[in-house]
Amino acid sequence: MRHMPTLAEVMTAFPVHVEEALPLTQAAEVMQEHDCHHLPVMDDQNQVVGLLTTEDLRLAETPGHSLADAGELTAGDLCRRQLKQVDLHTRLDVVLMGMAEQGINAVLVMRHDKLAGILTSQDACRGFAHWLQKEYLPDDDPGVA
Repeated sequence: MRHMPTLAEVMTAFPVHVEEALPLTQAAEVMQEHDCHHLPVMDDQNQVVGLLTTEDLRLAETPGHSLADAGELTAGDLCRRQLKQVDLHTRLDVVLMGMAEQGINAVLVMRHDKLAGILTSQDACRGFAHWLQKEYLPDDDPGVA
């Protein structure tokens, strides 16, 4: 019987995250430093309250504005508060189908109400590519990374 990859195998475990009070400019620096496009935002009780994305940062930089002008904004001010959370043990195919149907590019993965990871569309593409390589290329293929 073939093995379906699990959510834990494909997600980014223990993603970098920031406090909601962190200035937006510093949150942008964290994203750039860690080369991530999705940044979970936590409250002072270490609970997830939102998700900040590079898309949100681009919106903050609309004509006539820049992150430098947004000096008083925080990660919590700009993050998306409506976010999708899934349990770590949810089947990967169910999560991916839900993301596609809802048109979202990231879900937060929770374990016992705590942030365990994040699954992004980039993670899903990477996981699918690895699965294709494993399924369809011989083990000794030099093109397999």
